Amino acid sequence: MAKTRGQFIKYSLLGFAIFSIIMGLAFWKIGNAQTYQAVHRQRFITSKASKIHLTSREKRVAKKYRLNRIQTRTATKISLTAIGDSVMVDVKPNLKQVFPHSAVSGSVGRQFYSLPKIVRQLKAHGHLAKYIVINLGTNGPPTKHDINSVLKTVGSKRQIFWINTRVPRHWQNTTNRLISQTAKKHANVHVVNWYRASKGHAGWFASDRVHVDLTGAIHYTHTLAAEIAKDLN
Repeated sequence: MAKTRGQFIKYSLLGFAIFSIIMGLAFWKIGNAQTYQAVHRQRFITSKASKIHLTSREKRVAKKYRLNRIQTRTATKISLTAIGDSVMVDVKPNLKQVFPHSAVSGSVGRQFYSLPKIVRQLKAHGHLAKYIVINLGTNGPPTKHDINSVLKTVGSKRQIFWINTRVPRHWQNTTNRLISQTAKKHANVHVVNWYRASKGHAGWFASDRVHVDLTGAIHYTHTLAAEIAKDLN
């Protein structure tokens, strides 16, 4: 009995050792594959960037907003529709400078429930661009019904870049969680993580800790341009 028990323990340990080796090799292969992909992508980006020659205007924009050549050229070329609240009003001049082919609509107090109608009207008149920027959530969280309505109107061929929020209100986390959940479910929805980018930078904001100052507007625009370039290249 003791011998049988000893053999059981022996073979169990052996089996565990073999399993550990197999799993280790599997994770090693996965890690190597991910490293290769990362290196290959970086080489591709470096090669692509080396072929871009910025104009004088683009160089000024790149310097002011700390953008690389790919980020700058991507922002220069694309047409986008940006819809937001009073924060969008703050950054409108910056967005127009970095994204010259943009239509920017910001309104004080605007909430997400107004977006479905706005998007429908823009689409009906042929004014809804392929790339859409949403900055809504400062004044209250969206509902799933309104989110689904917007997604249905926009369709799957347009790309949505949804900027999450930093606002000292109880709905901040709810809003950001809904944005994140929507992006995970829909391949054409991308999170622009202003909440993370602005963490620890109280100096970028006005006294209300919601609206950005001149420095904050530059960083806000940089965050958007960087995310768009990352997702489109």
